[in-house]
Amino acid sequence: MKRFLTVAVITTIAIGGPSTAKTTLQAKVPGPDGQIAFARRVGEASPDIFIANPDGSHVQQVPLEEPAESFAIPVWSPDRTTLLISHLDRGENVPLEFPPATVKPDGSDFNIIVAHAEGSDVTDCPAWSANGARLLCDIGGFQGVPPGVGSIRSSDGGGFRRLTTNPYGTSDIPTDISPDGSRFVFMRFRLGGHPFKTQRAAIFVANVDGTGVRRVTPFGLPFPHFEFATAQWSPDGQEIISQTRHGVLFVVHLDGTGITMIPLETGSPFYFAFEPDWSPDGSQIVFGMFIGGQEDLYTANADGSDVVRITNTPKKLEVAPDWGPPLA
Repeated sequence: MKRFLTVAVITTIAIGGPSTAKTTLQAKVPGPDGQIAFARRVGEASPDIFIANPDGSHVQQVPLEEPAESFAIPVWSPDRTTLLISHLDRGENVPLEFPPATVKPDGSDFNIIVAHAEGSDVTDCPAWSANGARLLCDIGGFQGVPPGVGSIRSSDGGGFRRLTTNPYGTSDIPTDISPDGSRFVFMRFRLGGHPFKTQRAAIFVANVDGTGVRRVTPFGLPFPHFEFATAQWSPDGQEIISQTRHGVLFVVHLDGTGITMIPLETGSPFYFAFEPDWSPDGSQIVFGMFIGGQEDLYTANADGSDVVRITNTPKKLEVAPDWGPPLA
């Protein structure tokens, strides 16, 4: 698989970010509605998938009939009834080793989605369409298939459509759909070699049919690693949130203007924040953060104030938080 970051990599990155005097790393009463799905890892073992309330309470493990791949992520369906597991780890003696799957939060309706695209297996699908009928996937890059973004049916993996082709031969990784369902955002990578030295990434947007591809940020601004390929559309459709290569969260307007760093009120200048997502109403964010020798999940106001740790699991890595919409 292309995603290969380990816990050791995070702990050796030169971390740093804005600092203020206020420290509010404590529990609080629940905020906006909706639950947070996330993955919990120990080293490169298969992660466990969990859901929890926004304040970190009522943590529940999602039972999986087959294990998730080391760097799989969970993503809520638009109606918050189902979780997409971006890719499983089924072992080497099956036709498709790393397929995506969908599952209810209680473990029922587990559905492995076997899909192929242009002669290559579809193995990494981290985003839903707005109506939940289709998945956006990172395709190609091996077996002679050009890398890019593709779309398949969420029910059975059929109906493949190529949406983008990466001109640099690396990866296009879809990360989110616009609130109105008309566009999607993806991370485009270029160059190769060591991911922290020569590889560069930029945020792009495109129409859901693959037309109108447009770059939003310069190459080199977002964190240039497949594992932390995160760019999430704000609920009002006006901004995208991501993180820099130095572990600082930022937002940007869709036309590429207004790039603004988010100064997290951690009380320390040494942290590395990653994989941010918005609360359903856009007033808060959730993200992973390495600080004080430990990595956990945190929430904060959208301006970076009132930082609150919502998990506390020493020697474990909690990643890929997805703040799902409220139940209708």
